[in-house]
Amino acid sequence: MSLQTELNEIMSRKGYSQTQVARAFGKSPAVVNQYLQGKYQGDVGSIDELARSFIAREADKEKSRRITPRYIPTVTSRKGIEVIRLAHLDGEINVLYGAAGLGKTMILREYASRHRDALLIEADPGYTARVVLEELCGLLGLSKRGNMHELSEACIAALRDSGRLLMVDEAENLPYRALETLRRIHDKAGIGVVLAGMPRLIINLKGKRGEYQQLFSRVGLALNIGESLPQADISDIAISMLPDAENPDVSEALFRASNGNARRLFKLVRGVSRHSDISGNAVSAGAVRKFAEMLIN
Repeated sequence: MSLQTELNEIMSRKGYSQTQVARAFGKSPAVVNQYLQGKYQGDVGSIDELARSFIAREADKEKSRRITPRYIPTVTSRKGIEVIRLAHLDGEINVLYGAAGLGKTMILREYASRHRDALLIEADPGYTARVVLEELCGLLGLSKRGNMHELSEACIAALRDSGRLLMVDEAENLPYRALETLRRIHDKAGIGVVLAGMPRLIINLKGKRGEYQQLFSRVGLALNIGESLPQADISDIAISMLPDAENPDVSEALFRASNGNARRLFKLVRGVSRHSDISGNAVSAGAVRKFAEMLIN
């Protein structure tokens, strides 16, 4: 079987476009198109090597167990879902906060997937008040043109008495004006709002000297997820990804090596499962500890 035929089969099976393959090769889509048709006039040998490497990498992916993080109904995640639900029902501003890697984003996405009337914005450090409004307009199918007041009024009109919920992830990245914009939308539209983020989110809501009381006084419930997840949560998450984690020794090793952090746990599980696939041996506590030595604390 020629390399072009193998590459075409993988593209068809995985749904890859020529543009995606071109990015993986570091070449233009035109080069990939010509190569697949056997019409490339350049250095065919170098493209052959890129194709072999790509095909081998895709084959390795298919052999390995696909470990993907997903929402698991743990004690902590259920609490988070409940705090979100109450904000939705009561039209309150509720807050979820805690260290990175504990599953806050997963909880918000899970709630959004269950409730089509819930809107989710995932903020980043570049978000201003206008960007938040434009993002919200996009979710509501509104025009993003106009000044801040016009955008705000359009969002309020669309949301008023709708019973909808607005969730903002990584809300600690929002400047005070953006937080105040969300408060105004909450007050005038009567919708629930959930802000989720790192512990400094609470400081941002209060102000360093308590100067933002008008904003902070609107907060109903604030769930502190803390610095780490309890062992029962880590065990439930680990077993959902790795059946070997049902072994108490493996489960204990994963908890200790993960430091109660779901994101670190995912890296551990992915690493030891790949090692298990290659070696043909079951995952052991020793393998977990050995792989943990390579992770950055």
